Amino acid sequence: MEKLHREAPQALERIIYQLGEELLNHVIDELGHQDLIDTGTLWNSFSQGDQNNVWEFDADRDTLTLEVGSNLTYAEYLNDGYTIEKSYFVPGYWNGVGKFIYDPDAEGGFMVRPRSFIGRKYFDIALKNFQGGMKALLEKLLQAELERMVR
Repeated sequence: MEKLHREAPQALERIIYQLGEELLNHVIDELGHQDLIDTGTLWNSFSQGDQNNVWEFDADRDTLTLEVGSNLTYAEYLNDGYTIEKSYFVPGYWNGVGKFIYDPDAEGGFMVRPRSFIGRKYFDIALKNFQGGMKALLEKLLQAELERMVR
């Protein structure tokens, strides 16, 4: 019983981390499902350890919190939608396959016109899917930790 009491905080932290990893995997899967990945920067920002990843664990009194996400500004725009209020010029060029390449030194480019973009809700969808299977995953993780502690 002493061992169980002593190791419980670390076990709970491991479980929280595994749940966080699983949620991020759901986000990455949803990005792929909606075909929202181009350069991989957004995808990588949902991987623990990436410079643009949010991974903040807090153990305060009787509460364990893990905040996960992306620090990329456009991650929020893509999820929630956004509105362009006024026109502006974006320097760059179009490559041979129809992709625009941003180049601040280019003479050409295009004008962005005012319009609104509907959010794709990829994070919300991933969270909903994650929550649907979270109970079974949590039970599995708890069982594994308990078995590890009683050995």
